[in-house]
Amino acid sequence: GRGMSRRTFVAGATLAGVNLAVFGLAGCAPKSKDAAASGELSFKAGTYTGVGEGKFGPLELEVTFSGTALTDIKIGEHEETERVADRAFEEIPAKIIEQQALGIDTVTGCTLTSAAILDAVTDCVKQADGSVKAMEQNYVAPERSTEVVDLECDFVIAGAGAAGMGAAIGAAQSGATKVIVLEKGSNVGGNALVSGGYLEYVHAPKELRVPMTPELTNQLQSQLNSEYIANIDPAYVATINEQYAAYLASGDTTLFDSEELMALQEALMYEGTGFEGSLAFAQCVASFNAFLDENGFAWKPCIGIVGYPWPHWSAPDDGVCGQGYFNFFDKKIEENDYPVEIMLNTPATELLKEGDKVVGFKAVAEDGTTYNVRSAHGALLATGGFSGNPEMLREYNELWPWDEKTPLPTTNVYGHHGDGIKIALDEGAEVALMDSLMMFPFADVKNGADETTVGSDTDCLLVNAKGERFVDETLDRYTMTAALMEQPDEVLFLISDKDTCRIEGDKNYYGRSIQRLPDQGQLYRADTIEDLARQMGADADTFKKTVERYNEIARAGEDPDFGRMIFTPDSPIENPPFYASPRTWAAHITEGGVVTDDISQVVREDGTPIEGLYAAGEVTVGMSGVSSMALGYVTGCGVFGA
Repeated sequence: GRGMSRRTFVAGATLAGVNLAVFGLAGCAPKSKDAAASGELSFKAGTYTGVGEGKFGPLELEVTFSGTALTDIKIGEHEETERVADRAFEEIPAKIIEQQALGIDTVTGCTLTSAAILDAVTDCVKQADGSVKAMEQNYVAPERSTEVVDLECDFVIAGAGAAGMGAAIGAAQSGATKVIVLEKGSNVGGNALVSGGYLEYVHAPKELRVPMTPELTNQLQSQLNSEYIANIDPAYVATINEQYAAYLASGDTTLFDSEELMALQEALMYEGTGFEGSLAFAQCVASFNAFLDENGFAWKPCIGIVGYPWPHWSAPDDGVCGQGYFNFFDKKIEENDYPVEIMLNTPATELLKEGDKVVGFKAVAEDGTTYNVRSAHGALLATGGFSGNPEMLREYNELWPWDEKTPLPTTNVYGHHGDGIKIALDEGAEVALMDSLMMFPFADVKNGADETTVGSDTDCLLVNAKGERFVDETLDRYTMTAALMEQPDEVLFLISDKDTCRIEGDKNYYGRSIQRLPDQGQLYRADTIEDLARQMGADADTFKKTVERYNEIARAGEDPDFGRMIFTPDSPIENPPFYASPRTWAAHITEGGVVTDDISQVVREDGTPIEGLYAAGEVTVGMSGVSSMALGYVTGCGVFGA
């Protein structure tokens, strides 16, 4: 049958949100034990298997009962995101057993996993003939703390994502004696955990680089001949031409790349403006790559990614998505005994000041405790952007055709609500490019996630619900999203085959089970193009003609229909099994944010720095994504290396 339409998906998601809200509130009012059903609980003794619906599919667990108590909960098969779901797995079962209770408050930042555990346990209680109502009445919510705690440190950071953890490592390595990281969510890692984990790797060793194909050479020539090149200082363009000439003379057959070329490609996306800033960014990322290399970091082979087809992006070879970076940071902290303390579920709420100088953050923990964290070397905002805040997205939007009723799903994990930007604005900070809202055109139609994608981002065929091609698959994300919004139901199918599906064993590139995705309507798989069309709900003849035409273009390496320039020998869709991955758009990265000076201090509207207040990553204007780690690292080193 037909893939789920965007509208049904969003209505379903909103309903789920309402249910969770009600569910969460049920556990908030403190209840006394006396309210429990009279007498002890009773169960049919034994072990039962229950299932709840997590973010990425069914979550199974085994629950053991004696005649009068729930005695054990074992987590079984699931696909919840490592690190993001960890706290729910640790705390919810423990609370259920300790209080013999259901109706427990979900863990902030992993609500869906918490709810799935509670649903699965409820399922088992019913199977064991227990009283769900009595167990719900047993729950006693923890009392709110009114304690105020003063803490002292060398450096305090708000946000334990890519930028915040990069800064913590940089500061510790450069001599900070105590670093405190305040994190709103229940885990370290932020969006880097659910992104592809991609970081530009300009100086990648040859064994990780792709071959420099004629198509890539054509792409390079078209960039060097772009009309916008006139807006860039000719000295930089001459440098790139000299680098390219030296590369050709060397006989190297792998991808040509350099920091200047990376800056040029970035600048051309903005009509040749901002080259110097892009170059500084490229140099910053390259120095962070070198730091990782010096410490034995293992990388995956380089590829192109959606919206950024030059294939110089790599990711950790360890874990899935961006997990490997945080495994690396954990290891660095442990090996070097770095004095980094991370306080989870404790968001920074306001600045602490002495006169005009920022000396720390006030933060309020989940249990109500207030912390005044004073720092000898100032405070860093690394709180990310605001893709998870629909009100802010609407307030600043000048680009997308939304109205107040358009649901705005996001690829982001919990917590990206623009908190750091608001804290800075209250202090008179300057913000810029706040209307530069990057949507992601490959978001899951059911849960907005990126990780369920099957197929190569940049070497695929994209079709609409009618089975027709509608865009050059290697364009930037803004252009692709605008084209997607014009399609029926605002849904596309990413079409791949055996050669371009990026499936390893029974998992996709992001470690998701290929067996489960089709069961949940998140992937279609077939041995013939006609059967794939049927599953997608498209006309078989139309789709077959589209695939044949695309294959012809891909083999020729020239695209008169949409002007795509990058093709590889794998581009034609011809070797079964064939896959169609249904995708839509979701809020992904906000490119606007606070303006900083050359030492990462936040700047007021009059251009003066706010002394002691630093910012790095997506909370700032401009560069973001996994490369925020590099910006954070350089900032952490800079504050203590000065």
